[in-house]
Amino acid sequence: MRRRATPKFWAFLIAMTVVVFGLSFLVMQHRYAQGVAQLQQVRAYRDQLTLEVQDLNDQLAYAQTDDFIMRAARDQLGMILPGEVRYVNSAN
Repeated sequence: MRRRATPKFWAFLIAMTVVVFGLSFLVMQHRYAQGVAQLQQVRAYRDQLTLEVQDLNDQLAYAQTDDFIMRAARDQLGMILPGEVRYVNSAN
Protein backbone atom coordinates (compact mmCIF):
# COMPACT_ATOMS: atom_id res chain seq x y z
CA MET A 1 0.00 0.00 0.00
CA ARG A 2 1.41 3.30 -1.08
CA ARG A 3 1.44 6.32 1.26
CA ARG A 4 0.35 9.67 -0.05
CA ALA A 5 2.16 12.86 0.91
CA THR A 6 0.07 14.97 3.21
CA PRO A 7 -0.31 18.74 2.92
CA LYS A 8 1.71 19.10 6.15
CA PHE A 9 4.67 17.38 4.47
CA TRP A 10 4.51 19.72 1.47
CA ALA A 11 4.25 22.76 3.75
CA PHE A 12 7.26 21.53 5.73
CA LEU A 13 9.21 20.88 2.53
CA ILE A 14 8.40 24.35 1.15
CA ALA A 15 9.29 25.98 4.49
CA MET A 16 12.64 24.17 4.64
CA THR A 17 13.40 25.16 1.03
CA VAL A 18 12.63 28.81 1.83
CA VAL A 19 14.84 28.64 4.94
CA VAL A 20 17.74 27.09 3.02
CA PHE A 21 17.50 29.64 0.21
CA GLY A 22 17.12 32.45 2.74
CA LEU A 23 20.25 31.39 4.60
CA SER A 24 22.14 31.02 1.33
CA PHE A 25 21.06 34.53 0.36
CA LEU A 26 22.21 35.96 3.70
CA VAL A 27 25.60 34.23 3.44
CA MET A 28 26.11 35.53 -0.08
CA GLN A 29 25.00 39.03 0.98
CA HIS A 30 27.59 38.95 3.78
CA ARG A 31 30.34 37.80 1.41
CA TYR A 32 29.36 40.53 -1.05
CA ALA A 33 29.60 43.18 1.69
CA GLN A 34 33.04 41.87 2.67
CA GLY A 35 34.14 41.99 -0.97
CA VAL A 36 32.93 45.58 -1.32
CA ALA A 37 34.81 46.61 1.83
CA GLN A 38 37.98 44.89 0.63
CA LEU A 39 37.64 46.54 -2.79
CA GLN A 40 37.37 49.96 -1.15
CA GLN A 41 40.51 49.29 0.90
CA VAL A 42 42.45 48.15 -2.17
CA ARG A 43 41.30 51.20 -4.14
CA ALA A 44 42.37 53.53 -1.32
CA TYR A 45 45.77 51.82 -1.16
CA ARG A 46 46.10 52.07 -4.95
CA ASP A 47 45.29 55.80 -4.81
CA GLN A 48 47.89 56.27 -2.08
CA LEU A 49 50.52 54.44 -4.14
CA THR A 50 49.61 56.50 -7.20
CA LEU A 51 50.22 59.70 -5.23
CA GLU A 52 53.54 58.38 -3.95
CA VAL A 53 54.62 57.45 -7.48
CA GLN A 54 53.66 60.91 -8.74
CA ASP A 55 55.63 62.51 -5.90
CA LEU A 56 58.68 60.37 -6.68
CA ASN A 57 58.41 61.23 -10.38
CA ASP A 58 58.29 64.93 -9.46
CA GLN A 59 61.36 64.51 -7.25
CA LEU A 60 63.17 62.67 -10.05
CA ALA A 61 62.30 65.39 -12.55
CA TYR A 62 63.59 68.05 -10.13
CA ALA A 63 66.77 66.05 -9.46
CA GLN A 64 67.60 66.25 -13.15
CA THR A 65 67.47 70.07 -13.26
CA ASP A 66 70.39 72.47 -12.99
CA ASP A 67 68.84 74.12 -9.91
CA PHE A 68 68.98 70.85 -7.98
CA ILE A 69 72.57 70.18 -9.05
CA MET A 70 73.68 73.65 -7.95
CA ARG A 71 71.83 73.36 -4.62
CA ALA A 72 73.33 69.93 -3.94
CA ALA A 73 76.83 71.15 -4.84
CA ARG A 74 76.50 74.11 -2.48
CA ASP A 75 74.77 72.39 0.44
CA GLN A 76 76.29 68.92 0.43
CA LEU A 77 79.72 69.50 -1.12
CA GLY A 78 80.37 73.07 0.05
CA MET A 79 81.22 74.28 -3.46
CA ILE A 80 80.95 77.93 -4.51
CA LEU A 81 80.87 79.70 -7.85
CA PRO A 82 83.92 81.62 -9.06
CA GLY A 83 83.97 85.12 -7.62
CA GLU A 84 81.87 84.24 -4.54
CA VAL A 85 83.19 84.54 -1.01
CA ARG A 86 82.46 81.84 1.50
CA TYR A 87 81.55 82.89 5.02
CA VAL A 88 81.98 80.41 7.84
CA ASN A 89 80.19 80.84 11.14
CA SER A 90 82.66 80.14 13.92
CA ALA A 91 79.90 79.68 16.52
CA ASN A 92 79.19 76.15 15.31
